[in-house]
Amino acid sequence: MLRKLFVLLALFGIQQIACGAELKGWVLESQDYPKHQGMQYFFEQIKARSNGKFDGKILWRESLGDQKAALPLFRKGELDVAVLSNAPLCEAVPEMEVLSLPFIFKDTEHMLKTLDGEVGRGLEQSLAAKGYVVLAWYDGGARSFFSRTKPLRNASDFNKLKVRVANKPELKLMVTALGGEPSTLAYDKVKGALETGEIDVAENDVISYQLSEQYKFAKYFVISNHSVLPEAMVVSTQLWQKLAPAERVMFRQVARESAGRMHELWAKKTATIRAKLEKEGVKFYDMNDNSGFVSRLRSVYNPVLANPKSGDLMLKVMAGRES
Repeated sequence: MLRKLFVLLALFGIQQIACGAELKGWVLESQDYPKHQGMQYFFEQIKARSNGKFDGKILWRESLGDQKAALPLFRKGELDVAVLSNAPLCEAVPEMEVLSLPFIFKDTEHMLKTLDGEVGRGLEQSLAAKGYVVLAWYDGGARSFFSRTKPLRNASDFNKLKVRVANKPELKLMVTALGGEPSTLAYDKVKGALETGEIDVAENDVISYQLSEQYKFAKYFVISNHSVLPEAMVVSTQLWQKLAPAERVMFRQVARESAGRMHELWAKKTATIRAKLEKEGVKFYDMNDNSGFVSRLRSVYNPVLANPKSGDLMLKVMAGRES
């Protein structure tokens, strides 16, 4: 009898630990960044709405490593929730490369509307079959061009300029199609290259533009939104399979709320930084006509259109540019 009592107590203890176990989340950025704050909101809310059954701890680059280090842990279920960039999702569902194409989205609002609608639901089904259960879509930032000598408001303005982009085929093709010369100079060299004139143009989101101090040598910032980057808050299949139907609904709802909160924080942070940069002499411009850029990028788009799945996805996304 006494032995049975010890066994019951031990089992009860295990159940209590499992019930109150701390979930592990991963995001690349520190707590100063909106994505980190979005995940913090997610964990706070699931704790409150589950009466303490679920809680969470956030790991990030400094404590766990970059996305390459986090992915194997996520796949094994050792990380429960993560905010992932498009790259690993493209490996699972190749047609998602469409979302990385230049000028595919008009702006952040277009991207979020697209992924919160029919297109996003279709991608979520494909990703779930590959082990990525998407709870919500996050805003990965919108990249624009900044220049040393003049605002680049028209496609023809890039002619013969040396433009630094990330080492991605679609971005290098974009620069070539615009008549410029692509450079894939290392990120930490960009500031010095702008100062010396080794490159004429670079591109990034406003926050990185300010933090890197590249604005000091390239004060013409044109809001092109040529790369609007979605990211996904995903939950491990191991955790998802353990959740009751009502808990799954709650997780999705809270994740969507966290995405909205993250987007608001990102927009506020961007506006604050823009105001500071304007005081530093940075001049912001809108592009004169995005369609002029899109029409030049056939060499980028044609290979995508040749694939039925990717081509169909691209046309659906592009159709939303004018709505």
